[in-house]
Amino acid sequence: MKKTTLSIIAAAAMSTFAFAGGDIAPVEPQVTIPEVVEEPESTGAFYVGAGYSWINADYDSHGEHDGDEVLLLAGYNFNPYIGLEARYAGFTDVMENYGIYVKPQYPITDAAKVYALLGYGETTHEHGAVEHSGDGFQWGLGASYAMTENIGVFVDYTNLYDDSYNEGSVNAGDVTVDSVNVGVTYTF
Repeated sequence: MKKTTLSIIAAAAMSTFAFAGGDIAPVEPQVTIPEVVEEPESTGAFYVGAGYSWINADYDSHGEHDGDEVLLLAGYNFNPYIGLEARYAGFTDVMENYGIYVKPQYPITDAAKVYALLGYGETTHEHGAVEHSGDGFQWGLGASYAMTENIGVFVDYTNLYDDSYNEGSVNAGDVTVDSVNVGVTYTF
């Protein structure tokens, strides 16, 4: 009896497979190809620039000193988000700064982007017969706008030196040197 019951259950179960699926038409597979998004034009671009730099030096012991300087720069954007830039501000006998920076940047539109400058540089300031010189970490924040495919404008703030200065008989105390820069760039 046990064998008969199992045989009936097995035959009933197998008969349902014969009706499974019924009258179903074959379905063609659907393949979706994703759309490729192109990167902005600034990938792998070498650029040079010139501008105006207003440098302010604030010494605890000597007061505050300002200088108007010419700014020259050259850089390379590895991709739309990271670049490398070298800068020189000077050409007067009062203040001078040079630095090299990693330039993280973020495109807001095809033409506008914001950026940071993170690097190392040296700042020199002459006050009378005394010359102050300090080097170290420099940072800045700015924005740029591409007027055409090759010509752009920029504005930024850069902190050039923020430390105490004591060298030999000169004790300038806490020193802060920063700049505001505006200029034009040409991208090759």
